[in-house]
Amino acid sequence: MLFTPVAWADDATGDASASQSDQSSAQQHAETLTIAQSTPVVSASSGFHMQVVVANHSDSDAPAGSLTATINALFTFASRSDMQSWAENGTHIPTPNLLDSVDVPSIKAGGSSTVSFNIPADNQTLSLLRSWGPKPLQLVYVAGDAQAELHSFLTRSTDGLNTAQTPAMNLTVAMPLTSGDWQTNDQAITNIIEETDAPASANGSEKDTDDDANNTGTGSSDTDAGSSSGNSNGSSSGSSTSGSAEDSGSSDSFNGGTGTATTAGSTPLAINAQSLAATRTLEQTAAKHPALQLVADPVYVQQSGSTGTVAGVMQPADFDITSYAAINDPASYGNAGIADNQWSAKTAQTQYAVAAKTAAAPTAYAWQGAANWSMDALTKARAQGYTTVIANASFDNEQTDTVHTGTYVVNTSAGDVTVLKAQSELSTLAQGRATSEAAAAETSDAGRLARLMAQSAFYQMEQPYTSRHLLMTFNRDSTSGWVNQVMSALEGASWLSLTGLDAMAAADPYDVSDSVNQGDGTPDMSATRTILDQLITSRQHILRLGDSILEDSVNATDLSSLDPQALARRDANSTANHDNDQTQWMADLLAVHDDMALRALTGAEPSDAHQRMADAAMNMASTLLNSVSITPSESVSVFSESAKMPITVSNALPYAVSINVNSITDSMQIVTSRTTSLVIPAHSEAQVAFTIRVSTSGSTTAHVSLTDRSGTAFGNVQNTPITSVLRISDASGFIIIGFAVLLGVVGLWRQFNRKKDPDE
Repeated sequence: MLFTPVAWADDATGDASASQSDQSSAQQHAETLTIAQSTPVVSASSGFHMQVVVANHSDSDAPAGSLTATINALFTFASRSDMQSWAENGTHIPTPNLLDSVDVPSIKAGGSSTVSFNIPADNQTLSLLRSWGPKPLQLVYVAGDAQAELHSFLTRSTDGLNTAQTPAMNLTVAMPLTSGDWQTNDQAITNIIEETDAPASANGSEKDTDDDANNTGTGSSDTDAGSSSGNSNGSSSGSSTSGSAEDSGSSDSFNGGTGTATTAGSTPLAINAQSLAATRTLEQTAAKHPALQLVADPVYVQQSGSTGTVAGVMQPADFDITSYAAINDPASYGNAGIADNQWSAKTAQTQYAVAAKTAAAPTAYAWQGAANWSMDALTKARAQGYTTVIANASFDNEQTDTVHTGTYVVNTSAGDVTVLKAQSELSTLAQGRATSEAAAAETSDAGRLARLMAQSAFYQMEQPYTSRHLLMTFNRDSTSGWVNQVMSALEGASWLSLTGLDAMAAADPYDVSDSVNQGDGTPDMSATRTILDQLITSRQHILRLGDSILEDSVNATDLSSLDPQALARRDANSTANHDNDQTQWMADLLAVHDDMALRALTGAEPSDAHQRMADAAMNMASTLLNSVSITPSESVSVFSESAKMPITVSNALPYAVSINVNSITDSMQIVTSRTTSLVIPAHSEAQVAFTIRVSTSGSTTAHVSLTDRSGTAFGNVQNTPITSVLRISDASGFIIIGFAVLLGVVGLWRQFNRKKDPDE
């Protein structure tokens, strides 16, 4: 019986054997093997240690059996395809050298058993390893009639071997220090809306951190960019309204990572407790491995209070530049609240310098997002001041026989861009994915690490005397434990020289061109487009509040006149001075919205976290509009041809509003006056009376609604029942009617009973 993996993360970068995959999917297997632990690099003194989990997925108990580990000590892999084929159980390589065989107890149905190999350094088979590099490792489990097989790798270092020493291959290991796990603090947002506490931006100032990195007009003023992006509705006018970066930090308290703040003075957006704890652990891991190149998101550093050493900074809030270029609609991004100066290289460097309290500005790198680094994306990144970008393996579609330096230079209309391309197999494994579905041993961390070390050793052996610089990248959410395992193994690899991003960027490029060689596939931007449209709508709602609902309207021109540096310096002590300044209040609201928008469009694949930020922006806009509402009223009864229908409208906002109240009925016989203008003071109520006119008895419903001064509806609709009863209202009426009837009867009686006059 052959082995089939239990689970696999499908992001393969190598070519799987089609026939092998078909065979595996066509068969049902009861026993599986998973590598739980393994010595990643075998040296002269390390020995070899491995733990394997044997699982029984059948409905019956498995009898006692044995697990055997064998290698081929003299075999040398000739090509990458040979290694991939071995990993997929797609090729037969004899493994005559026995490492060890251990007994496996009987396993109950649905159960598992963990067995260990502890092979000392002086083991006879290990002594047969006369050459360094990856060797084929085979695990075979036999229990009764059942058999499971697993292919992996044992990698021998040069330690203790009498072999020629060749130059180490340069490898750069990078990881983005960022998070998409942002949460909203409803109480802090309410405080800003009601002005019951000091307004605070989500992370300090994302858009205005120094004189060169801000812009309150309709475009970008980044001195490195040399370009601008306009906003059709003046949406970037509020883009310089965040609070001071010094005001934010890691002091916010969140309950169990749920995103619910426990302190009323917390900022509107913050990272939950689990993510903050992970940051601390990752910083400790990075301190143990100085070769790890952390590229920090300055917005994340501001909020988390991270103090670790970084190799560079990335675009603020991990903004997805590649999707921005793929959608190719700068106006929509501006209307959603994302101005170019928010994510420029200078802004990133300045924000980090403020957060880290350092005068040094680290190198800015643009990290690849959910789409590819197209020529348009590279051009835009360069215009924004990024001279170096980090790309995944999709950047170059060329297939080569051997690996080469991952440094490229692309000539764009905005200037040259250095592209650091991640090596495909190494980065796939480092990011916790198997190289193919059939690579069964790579379903576990230990199995992936064994393959990673074997693969890196093979790459050095391909061209041992050729200088090459490779890049390996971790995920945005790689755990500190996994990072520690990988870095410890790489640091023990004698064939590798761990270098920095700056050294790789300075290496002789593999290719210099004015084009990019990528696949023909077009990324699906529908999810990002949906979020972008939602953000446009929510921001338009807020702008409409200022322009068409507030009594003293605040438009884009008013907002653009604010001093961005004064806004950036605001703190909790300025609340008193903030009273009766509705222009500043509107700017604060837009700042919070735009902070949410930036976090809703990060470089990770579209997820619930992105939608959560977009929903939070829409909820805030809806809360603002719903703060002006019609108070529920009782039904109205009409006993004459006309009457009054009183309507009360409340305003929970801290500033007066001027709106229109409208009424319309379902009946042509019972109607109301249509529209009445109304001014409602801050935190107050006002009443308006509609005239009801009736021509018959009956009933109908009056639909009362609110519109802004431009006639656009907002807020709630109040349905008020109206009943009309035309009836005699007192005794005098009955007397008059009775007297009229009497006169009528007398008149008729005279007409028929009177005597004719003789003259007639």
